[in-house]
Amino acid sequence: MQSTLDEFKMIMDLKMSDIMPEEYHMDLFHYTSPIGMQSILFGDSNQVTLWASRYDCLNDYSEGNLAEVIFQEVCLDLRERDEINEDLYKLFSTVRPARTILLHYHLGDEIKITRPECDRYICSFSKNKDSLAMWNYYSKVNKYDGFNVGVFPACIKASLEKYFCEAEATFNIHPVVYRQSEQKEMIEDLLIRLRDKYDKKYDTSIRYIISNKLTDWSLIFKNECFQHEEEVRIVVDVAKRENKIPIKYRVNAGYVVPYIELKLDKDAITYVNFGPLQCEDKMKKHQVDVMEEMLSRAGYTALVEYSNIPVRY
Repeated sequence: MQSTLDEFKMIMDLKMSDIMPEEYHMDLFHYTSPIGMQSILFGDSNQVTLWASRYDCLNDYSEGNLAEVIFQEVCLDLRERDEINEDLYKLFSTVRPARTILLHYHLGDEIKITRPECDRYICSFSKNKDSLAMWNYYSKVNKYDGFNVGVFPACIKASLEKYFCEAEATFNIHPVVYRQSEQKEMIEDLLIRLRDKYDKKYDTSIRYIISNKLTDWSLIFKNECFQHEEEVRIVVDVAKRENKIPIKYRVNAGYVVPYIELKLDKDAITYVNFGPLQCEDKMKKHQVDVMEEMLSRAGYTALVEYSNIPVRY
């Protein structure tokens, strides 16, 4: 027998592309320090190792909260414009992000569906291969002394599907939405569609849909002041009760940050790029040759380039 929720979902005919940004399919670049590059590419002789940090310990203290703030603004704005009545405003505006997350994962030949409380981890990339702002941010000790590692999204997916096999965890890759106007448009579009299909018998279903969308949006909405990052992120949801994925800890600027390792196949690496090197072109090209030799000996086929940003100091 079809549930009320399933019935309402069919009526709504919601697609992921309707309420989430489109997936990014071009090369992504993970900026890091020289020590970070060594750990990523050579810390494990068999695989690439990236770190995904728990979202509530990142440097942006609004991480995870912005979507709910914007959502409340949209609800109020719709009511003030008479786009929704008082009853719908109360229904919509009292919804909060879901405390549990729907997970689909493989266990042997079966696909398991659970809804546990989860810890959420983020691994960040940039669309920009040669960003001065990102070189500045990730090369804090020695000016511009950094690297970025290029990765292809399809290879990330293939690797992580194997890595998380039989673990109660799931991952998604989405571009970050920075412009507040775009954030509001996504939320308003959902609420208007819910309004247009409204029937009181679907109140619980509506709350369920909004609650889950708030959870999805919470880690892809960021403040506009970070838009120079041009970020695409892997969001990993791990059931709190899951023990197959080790939780590790590091200290950053005095803060303890929980993280998990993400293992990728070596063929996922497409580029290794030097930050702006403060030397003549002949030496830059020599360093490219040396890096290509080092990567080849370790089993990589990535292209090596250096930044073209013309900085002197």
